[in-house]
Amino acid sequence: MNMPIIESGMSFGPFPEGHCFYIEKSGTYKKIEKGVQIAEFLLLRYKTGKPPTVWVIEAKSSTPHPGTLPGFDDFISEMKDKLNNALVLGVAACLNRHSTAYSELSELFKTLDLSTVDFQLVLVIKGHKEEWLPPLQDALTKTLHSTVKTWALSALSVNVMNDDIARSFGLIS
Repeated sequence: MNMPIIESGMSFGPFPEGHCFYIEKSGTYKKIEKGVQIAEFLLLRYKTGKPPTVWVIEAKSSTPHPGTLPGFDDFISEMKDKLNNALVLGVAACLNRHSTAYSELSELFKTLDLSTVDFQLVLVIKGHKEEWLPPLQDALTKTLHSTVKTWALSALSVNVMNDDIARSFGLIS
C-alpha cells in the first residue's frame, strides 16, 4: 500500500502499491510546471470483466458560488485545465514521451493498453453539501465536453463529488 495523499484537508488512500501516480509531485511535472496546471494524482482501478479505469483526481477545500461571476467561470476553467492536463500528461508518460516519466510510473501504468483503458475526471470538494454539487457538475461537464468527445469517453466520465461521496468510492479513508 502507498502512503495516503493529503490534499485540501482530505486523506486520499492508501491505495494498493502501483495503482497511484502522484502526478502533481512527479519529476516530470516539475520539469514542465511553469504555466501548466495539473490535478493531484492518477488512480488506476480495476473492475472484474471491464477494462481498467484511470481516475484523474483534483481536490479542493472550497469552491466559489455559481452566481459569483467571473470567479465561478474562472474556477471551472481552472478545473478543466488541471483535469485535462493530468489526463494528457499521464498518457504521455505511459507513452514514454518524457525522459523522466517512464521511470516514475509503476509497471501497472507502463503496461496499460491505452486503446481500451477508460478515464474518469473527478473533482472532490471537502465539506461541500450534496445539494451544491449539481451546478458544479453541470458546468464542469459542459466545459469538458470536447475532452470527453475527443477521447471517446463515457458521458458519465466527469464527476464532481464531496468528501462523503468520495469516501463511498474508496478514495478517502
